[in-house]
Amino acid sequence: MTATTPPPPTAPAAAAAAPAWRDVYVLAGMRGLSFAGDIAAATALTLLLQAGGAGSYAVMALLLAAAVPPALLAPVTGRFADRFDSRRLIVTVASLQILACLAMTQTTTPALLIVLAVLLSSGLAFTHPVFAGLPAAMVGKDNVPRASAISQTTAMAGMVIAPGIAGFLTAHFGVRISLLLDAASFAVVVAGALTIRTRLHHTAPAAQSTNTTGQQTAEPAYRVSGDRFLRSILAVSGVVMAAASIINVLIVFYVRDTFGGSEETYGLIMSAWMAGLVPGALLVRRIKKLSHEALLIGSFLCISVGILATGLAPGAWWIVPCYVIGGFGNGAQATVTHIVINLRVPDSHRGRAFAALGAVSNTGPALGYLMGGVILGFIQPRYAFLLAGTCSLLAVLVFHRALLHTADTPAADNTRPDTTGTGTAGTAPAPATDTAASTARAETGPTTPAAASTRPETAGTAPQFAAASTGPETAGAASELTASTVRAHTTGTVPAPAADTTRAHTTGTAPAPAAGTLTDPPLDTVAEPAVPVRPVPDKAASR
Repeated sequence: MTATTPPPPTAPAAAAAAPAWRDVYVLAGMRGLSFAGDIAAATALTLLLQAGGAGSYAVMALLLAAAVPPALLAPVTGRFADRFDSRRLIVTVASLQILACLAMTQTTTPALLIVLAVLLSSGLAFTHPVFAGLPAAMVGKDNVPRASAISQTTAMAGMVIAPGIAGFLTAHFGVRISLLLDAASFAVVVAGALTIRTRLHHTAPAAQSTNTTGQQTAEPAYRVSGDRFLRSILAVSGVVMAAASIINVLIVFYVRDTFGGSEETYGLIMSAWMAGLVPGALLVRRIKKLSHEALLIGSFLCISVGILATGLAPGAWWIVPCYVIGGFGNGAQATVTHIVINLRVPDSHRGRAFAALGAVSNTGPALGYLMGGVILGFIQPRYAFLLAGTCSLLAVLVFHRALLHTADTPAADNTRPDTTGTGTAGTAPAPATDTAASTARAETGPTTPAAASTRPETAGTAPQFAAASTGPETAGAASELTASTVRAHTTGTVPAPAADTTRAHTTGTAPAPAAGTLTDPPLDTVAEPAVPVRPVPDKAASR
């Protein structure tokens, strides 16, 4: 009877049973204000460098300062996110970022500003994997699409209003006010982190490593490069983002030099891209009929078309609708990618997966910034936009087959410890019919033969496949024998003997166990005497 009793609820189970939507909204507000402060500071610094005659290379260096640290620090930041208490990590890093912003207000030297920007983006490299991994812990995997959409939407809403505000403040009050706004946003992050009740890895790292030592030695570490679908997503994202990021270097010169636009015009045009982010992030969650891979391909096409059309704009204000289209695709792509990672990647490695995503997402733009600074020295901004849009469109056409063909491949970590270990481990999820519910609370439920027989090929989309593929098929013959033994003892019946076992009783010899299988002494000692072998010769002797 005890074997059929569900195991005690764990943290993920509790989150699934009672979603902490309050924490989701607090996290979303934190991210929205933080993004608004970051974009406002970046816009103000870009205008400062351009007005001071620093040129495209200084703007390129500033953008690289924001992109390179997350790419280089990804192996470290991912392990920090998977190992240390999320609250302490966020509070510590955000406090240091406040100091960096305050230091920026005391200087106008381009070199020193770029160094401080490197320190600021290094902090973001540590907090991004934590922010991205918290929604699944707050509400459970079945509510990940909604929680991710809320978090991404508010973050993008902050990005929408920030450039216009920064352009206005810089034109009338200077750069310092925008930098102080960024410092205030990090203070809000500190307060929000202390308010959120959900905490990742609240226990000591040493205790966690002691409890999972045997599992970690038996299973390889999760790698995004081993997941074919995620690898395809990251590949096309890197190429498209590299082509798209060229325009971040060129746009200020395109608006102000080519069209003679003002600082306010530049800020409003930058807000147009951000304005497309919000509906893109919101609507993608409501599109139920399209698979994740189809949504990704469509979002990449929107980005490419937006860039290409910008190069054909006859005036500055014609850039606005082009940027809205590109921003819409950008918002949809970012949200779908976060949903896919939250659904496919195991909890113990999600921070590293998001750190890898951050590395690719920043390496692509870094290459784009380098190319943008070089290209501007040879061709006009308009032709550079046309070149970037064409390259982005070609990348989508080349990689779209890889996205379609690898969507149903299993995640690389199908044999992760929580599917073959103890506690909530040996359970198999029920067949999923919806992407949002494909990984619903099955990790803490009792194993049933129906769930155990579910084949991953019937799953549909990639996240559903990943959820179904964590069933007992990945545990080998030993887990199947153990599952059958548990069902036998809990129901009071003995499983039917295999064909080899029947032949063994008639010949008097026992077949050798197969390699990798586990013998079951309780089953052998209880069930075997029920076979009437000895009474037959005794009756014959009495006659």
